[in-house]
Amino acid sequence: MRGTVCMLLMLFASLSVYAQEPADDEAKAWQQRRQAEFARYELVQQSPTGELAVPLEPKSLLNWSNPIRKTPAGAVFLWTLGGRPQMIASTYPVVDGVEQELTSLADLPLLLRQDGQPVHCFQPGIEWKNVPDAEPPVTSRTLRLTQMRRIAERFRVTGGDNETFDARMLTQPVYRSPAKSPTDAALFVFVQGTDPEAVLLLEAVEDRGWRYALARMTRVAIWADLDEQRVWDLPASWKQPPPPDGPFHLVPLPGVR
Repeated sequence: MRGTVCMLLMLFASLSVYAQEPADDEAKAWQQRRQAEFARYELVQQSPTGELAVPLEPKSLLNWSNPIRKTPAGAVFLWTLGGRPQMIASTYPVVDGVEQELTSLADLPLLLRQDGQPVHCFQPGIEWKNVPDAEPPVTSRTLRLTQMRRIAERFRVTGGDNETFDARMLTQPVYRSPAKSPTDAALFVFVQGTDPEAVLLLEAVEDRGWRYALARMTRVAIWADLDEQRVWDLPASWKQPPPPDGPFHLVPLPGVR
């Protein structure tokens, strides 16, 4: 009898493993489809000297969910130039397809094209500010990451319309410039569930100090305090017509799965 029970338990365990595989495969296939959609875009930075292509990072930075908004899955993708983030995008399923939320992280205009046709022109999406009362960046790259985390912890991000919520900071940056880059920048996200609501970009300014910039990844009102002082405050984007060159842009993809 005991041997029979053991055999049944082993069978159930093996069945449960096989039962999980389709779900994992489906999630992976969903992320690959979203990657392919973003790969069809051409992003360029516009400057007085001309256009400069901005490449897409090769995989999702963050796979997320938001049980509060009943969003079962989402993914975050990033375009960078010289190790500095230029545009971030969050994509997720909706009732009639998929939506993409794209946010400029650049201090110059960006132009997004698909199949040679303009999709959206982004005005500069960030405003750099110096981090007050911060120690100068240290020489060690590892210790600079510790400095970045301590600075990020000084920020509090809150969002919402009728009901507000505190967005939780993920303790590790979702992106950091490669060691060989001319700049050392890190991107921290503030989330609801694990759904990004805002991003904080930190950058070492040689040996002099640090600078930061904030950007939205949500349509609800969002604001931020640094050391309990309000430093950033944006109204809900869905309450007003979007500007034709706004730094935050929504792309609906009806019928896409």
